[in-house]
Amino acid sequence: MTTATFDFMAPATGKCVPIEAVHHSLSDRTLGEGIAIFPNNNTVVAPCNGVITRVSDHAVTLFDSEHDIELLLTADMEAQHHDFQLHVKAGQTITTGTELFSCDVAAIKAQGGYVDFSCIVTNLPIEEVSVCSGDVETGKTCMFSCSCPMV
Repeated sequence: MTTATFDFMAPATGKCVPIEAVHHSLSDRTLGEGIAIFPNNNTVVAPCNGVITRVSDHAVTLFDSEHDIELLLTADMEAQHHDFQLHVKAGQTITTGTELFSCDVAAIKAQGGYVDFSCIVTNLPIEEVSVCSGDVETGKTCMFSCSCPMV
C-alpha cells in the first residue's frame, strides 16, 4: 500500500503546540490529531481549498476534496465578550486563505481570558503526523504534515 503526505499551512499567526498540550475537550485526540495555536492575530483562514460542511457557534468543518481530508477548526475562548464572527456558511466553496472566523484576541487577553485556535484532522486513518511546535505565521508556516494510506 502506498502513502501520501499532505502539508497544511498555519491558519493563524502565533505559538503552535500539539493538541494534547492544551486543556480542553480536544486534547484527548478522540476527534483526531491536530494542533492548537495561541494567536497573535484575530482571524483564522482556510489552510486548504475545500467546502465548508458545517458551522457552529465557534467552529467550522472544512472538507478538502482534493485529498479527501476533513478538518475541524475551532476557537476555544474564555471571556465574557469576545466578538466572535463567522465569515463563511455551510456549503460554501472556499480557497486557501479564505477568512473562516475571527474574534478580538486583544480584548480577550485584556479581560484575563485566553483563546486558542485548534485544527484537527477528523476523518483519516493517519499513519504518521508531524506536528509543528513554536511560532507559526498564517499561510507561510506548515502547522502539520500527515501521511495517509492511499486506496
